[in-house]
Amino acid sequence: MILKIVGAFLLLLLFGTHSLSLAFSNIFQSPKNSNPLSQNLTIEFPQDHGSHESSTIEWWYVTANLKDDQGNSFGIQWTLFRSLIDDFGNSRINQSEEEILSWDDNQIWMAHAAVTSKNFHYFSEKLARGGSGQAGVKGEDFSAWIDDWVFFGNKNWNKLKVQAKGKNFEYSLSLKTDGPIILNGNNGYSVKTREGHSSAYYSLPFLKVDGKIIVDDATFLVKGVAWIDREWSSAMLGPNQDGWDWVSLHLDNGDKLMLFRVRDKEAKDFFSGTLVTANKKILNLDNAKIKMKPLTYQTRKATNKRQGSNVPISWRLKIKSQNIDVITKAINSHSYIDGLVPYWEGPITISGSHSGVGYLEMTGY
Repeated sequence: MILKIVGAFLLLLLFGTHSLSLAFSNIFQSPKNSNPLSQNLTIEFPQDHGSHESSTIEWWYVTANLKDDQGNSFGIQWTLFRSLIDDFGNSRINQSEEEILSWDDNQIWMAHAAVTSKNFHYFSEKLARGGSGQAGVKGEDFSAWIDDWVFFGNKNWNKLKVQAKGKNFEYSLSLKTDGPIILNGNNGYSVKTREGHSSAYYSLPFLKVDGKIIVDDATFLVKGVAWIDREWSSAMLGPNQDGWDWVSLHLDNGDKLMLFRVRDKEAKDFFSGTLVTANKKILNLDNAKIKMKPLTYQTRKATNKRQGSNVPISWRLKIKSQNIDVITKAINSHSYIDGLVPYWEGPITISGSHSGVGYLEMTGY
């Protein structure tokens, strides 16, 4: 038994990061034996704030657009990913109950935290194996954590806190709700592709924020707005999909807007979204109503870790039926999360028919 523990520990040290990288690199693709969500999905609280360990991929996601008392703009990100490793079932065969280690678990966790301004973009990444207590989520008396990064609050989600610390940054923020949780798509059943891939997806876009950010030993007292996304799936994308482009917007008239485009190699791209008016009326936006057009690109040179690519850092977003026609601009065009699964994630401003702030996420470039 001791040899088994030592051997497993050494393998984890030698190959753990690589294994986690492989596990997360294809987390959005449907596995061969995927278990698609039912279209009659029912989302219930507070239990669905917790983990859905039979789904392949899941995340708890917080972004905030903030300003200090000098008017300087900041963005923060806190994201916890959970993924299911589907080949762990045989690892427990021929083991007695007392021989099964708590960390011999088919769940793996990855987290990202970031702070962004026009002058800097700092991010940090953490990884954990399931069963160790190092990372997890509880729905009742809500708490999500990985090491000392925490996102927690009461089960109603009307008072929350989020905290993280990286090499050059730290933040501690309090979030208070001033609106309802929004079920995207059809009561939380969110279609992602023309082939019918889907996820369970809800958002909390009505959040006021205050707290502090520490960057390079300088402390900033900040206030602003935040957005929480929750999503889980076992069949989110198929082999024809390259990635997605997603925006969350806090409009100047009090409306909240979420849009996404899933890019398809063979068919037309797929669009979807949700508009929530200031008086809390929810409008589902279907594929035909949404226009998302990249305007300017940033070229990333190839390295030994990634291919070269052209990344769209400004967009025109148009929903004619709602008289929305805006252009987004990144606060910092170099807002890359260069972790095991690289993507672009950063705060944006908007101008045009509406002004406001928000966040842009782009994967697969």
